[in-house]
Amino acid sequence: HNVLRSRKIFITACGTSYHAALVGEYMLEQYCRIPVEVEYASEFRYRDPIIEDDNLVIVITQSGETADTLAALREAKRKGATVMGIVNVVGSSIPRETHGGTYIHAGPEIGVASTKDFTSQVTALTLLTLMIARTKAMSAEEGRKIVKEMKKLPDKVEKALQTDNLVAKIAEEFKDKRNFLYL
Repeated sequence: HNVLRSRKIFITACGTSYHAALVGEYMLEQYCRIPVEVEYASEFRYRDPIIEDDNLVIVITQSGETADTLAALREAKRKGATVMGIVNVVGSSIPRETHGGTYIHAGPEIGVASTKDFTSQVTALTLLTLMIARTKAMSAEEGRKIVKEMKKLPDKVEKALQTDNLVAKIAEEFKDKRNFLYL
């Protein structure tokens, strides 16, 4: 099956990768006009999803060994979907079992949240979106504009990292607080 002609896309992942998948959902639906469902891999494998042979299932994982994601991949293949992986660790189990995909080469992740992996996963999803969208309705000019903005990301990250003093000041103010409400 040709990924470019997928009629529906499922994205399944766990943890931080799930949040990258949510960004991918918005991009794929907006630019490619393909319905996308994002689901935790632990739910995907148990809920008996309706998958057809013209569907694409994207599995996203940092380690390439996440048990729930591996089980979701196997379920998707069993149901006839094309399965693509977005994985960090080369040679891990998940990419060996997919039909294709990409390694993000983010390097080892030291802590959680998995910022390097998240950013790299969103980048991979953006490039996939561009590839599919350009075969549909996206103009070459619009595609070039998005790529141009993506090329600015390293400078924008550098600028954000220069806020260390501000972050340290805020951390000093809140370090001894016992409760936070996140909205």
